This record gives sequence, structure tokens and C-alpha cells, in this order.
Amino acid sequence: MTQPLTSNGQKTLLRIVQEVMGDFGLPQPTQVIGNTDKTVSQMLIHATRVGEDLAARGGMNDGWPAMRKEYTFNLVGYGGYSGNTTAGSNVITGMSSVANITVGMVATSTAIPYGATVTAVGANSVTLNQNALSTNTGALFSFGNESYPIPSDADHFIQQTGWDRSFRWQLVGPLTAQEWQVLKSGISPTGPRLRYRIMDGLIFVNPVPASLDSLVMEYYSTGWCQSATGVPQTAWAADTDTPVLQDRLFILGIIARFLNRKGFDSSSAQREYDDAVEAAIGRAGGSRVLPINARAEPPILLGSANVPDTGYGS
Repeated sequence: MTQPLTSNGQKTLLRIVQEVMGDFGLPQPTQVIGNTDKTVSQMLIHATRVGEDLAARGGMNDGWPAMRKEYTFNLVGYGGYSGNTTAGSNVITGMSSVANITVGMVATSTAIPYGATVTAVGANSVTLNQNALSTNTGALFSFGNESYPIPSDADHFIQQTGWDRSFRWQLVGPLTAQEWQVLKSGISPTGPRLRYRIMDGLIFVNPVPASLDSLVMEYYSTGWCQSATGVPQTAWAADTDTPVLQDRLFILGIIARFLNRKGFDSSSAQREYDDAVEAAIGRAGGSRVLPINARAEPPILLGSANVPDTGYGS
């Protein structure tokens, strides 16, 4: 029995395999995941390889809009603290407050070394991993998180999509290893704009925040298939899973791979698959019109053509 289409119009893994095997005149299975039949197991492997191939092809130029996602997260940082430091001591005493300060946060102040990290929080004190540079009474401090998690399905971030929406400033980065170490280890001005670097599976920001700004970046997902509830996946896990990309591409790709592995002439099937993929990528995100007899112009949102001569703003 063939499976119906899902609510999003995509064929399930089971139906894809059923259609391919039916095309070859083979018995159509009622189960794919967990099926011990050798041919069905091969079909599952082919379906996986096709998904990986499609994701890789689109990832070269961010060509699959269905796999582009927006990631928004808030910085964690708080300012307005005051406390006392003693040169050579790593404890800030007499804190005006310790609310919102947690272990692992980076402390910022002219009284302590750059990058000093909180190791303990007391009733009215904060312990750091570095000693204070000077003795001060009522020194000002801020505390914030320097690093933030990356989405679990992120393959790579799309260039120039990082913004601080709270201030409407574009983020500077991603910084190179050399640029990052200049900021961390050298002497450089802070500036108003956030810089960022991707490393160790995290997003690092500089300067360490003292506010709760909202940041956004677009990324290319690794999730070329998804569960029945829409959770992105990098491999088939259930018969009810559906591809994120066009199911037709999976059918054509599996057919080409199956013929090739069985030693049959797969050149025609492979060409049909490749042509279908290129056409799908080209149409997926739409494109701007590039006239050959005029200069390409961006849309004019405000100009002499749509602003009245008088009474503007009234």
C-alpha cells in the first residue's frame, strides 16, 4: 500500500522508496527503516547519499532557500555594578549587587585585566581567575557572556547577515584568528560595533556585552530531511520523514545511483538527475532581472517619483 502525501505536499521516505522500486518492477515494501531486505536497505543508503549530495550542491552557493534559516539570540550582559579591588587580589569586595552575575561570565573594568572570568559569586563579592591591577574603592564593573551556542543544524553562516538589531548595526566579522588575538591580547580601541568570531563550536563576541542586545545571523542548515513534526535531520530516522528539498530530486537520484551500483548504464538517468538539480537550484530562490539595455537598479523606495512636491509629512 503506497503512503499518501504529507500535509506539506512532500512524499515520505516510504513513498519515495515505493515509487522507485515500483519503477523497477520490484516488490514495494511496507517498511523502510528497520527493513532487513537487502534491496530496501540499499534504497535507504541511496536515499541518504542523495540527500547529502543535494545539501552539498546547494551549500556551495547557498542555493537552497529551504535550507537557509535565521538564527536570533540575545546577548547576556549587565552593567552598572561597583565594588572594591585590592592590587594582587582576585576578589572584588563590597559589590553593590551580585544579581544576574554567574560563574563563567567575563568581567570588564579598568581595575582588572582584560578577559578576567568569574569563578565564584558570594553574598556581596565576586571571585575572578585573575588578580586586580590596582587598589580601588567603588570601581565600576560590567559582566557578560563572551560566547554563545551555534544552532545544532548549522552547516555555515551566510556572509554579511550578522546584525545587532537592538542598535541596527551590522556585526563586524567573522574575524580571522590573527584579528581576534589582536583584540584579545593586544591594545586596541573597543568601538561601538560588535565584532565576532566562530570557533570551538561557538560564536564569540567582542567587546564582552553589558546589555541584552538582540543579534541575528542567517545560516545554511544541514537538515536536508525532517521528521513528521518538522524537526530538521541529517539522516532518515522514520518512514514518515520527508525531504526538505523536492522529493522528485530524491527519486531521480536514487534511480541513477541504483542503476550505477547494479552495473547498468546509468548515464541517461544521471544526466536527468543532474539537469533536474541544476534547474531546481536556479529556480529555487528566484532572481533579480538584469536588463542588457539598461543599468540594473535596486527598487526605489523613496524618491522624486513618489514624494509630493508639498505637504510632505503632513
